Amino acid sequence: MNQNLIAQKSKYLLFFLIVPIIVSCASHKKVNKLTSQLNCNKTVHFVFDEASNFVKIEYKGEHIGKSKYPDYKKTFRESVEELNRNSQATLINKEAIGIPMDSITQVSVRIEKIVWDFNFSSALMEAELVYTMSGQKINIIGNNKVFMAGTKKGSLLKSLKHGNYIFLTILCDELKDK
Repeated sequence: MNQNLIAQKSKYLLFFLIVPIIVSCASHKKVNKLTSQLNCNKTVHFVFDEASNFVKIEYKGEHIGKSKYPDYKKTFRESVEELNRNSQATLINKEAIGIPMDSITQVSVRIEKIVWDFNFSSALMEAELVYTMSGQKINIIGNNKVFMAGTKKGSLLKSLKHGNYIFLTILCDELKDK
């Protein structure tokens, strides 16, 4: 009898640990799906602005745990590579803006601010991003919401990926209008 009670409690505990992880991946999977449906056959060169490395994460609300700070440049590159796998566009990380070409859109991306807002059972990370191309600046906020637990790197990766997706939708809609 006692073992049945332990087994039943273990099932509940496992359920409450796994469900938040699955739910927190939903927005990440949604971005992948939306990216695959984006009608954009453009080549985009992304250049990470090194000034982004000086941005510190601002915390709101109570939180526990101290995951280490991610390498922003590496995390940004991963976000572009993940989007590239799901996109019809060709997305490439570059070290610097090159010679302008009509067939390639070159964009510099700077992280302006990162805010991680903790609530009772969830946390929302918002990354304020500035995309600069041909002298034009586009401000975008990429975000990621997790339930129960998250890491700086994981939340930042998904926030950057979301911001890059929004940028691509703007860019591709602009190209359709031309």
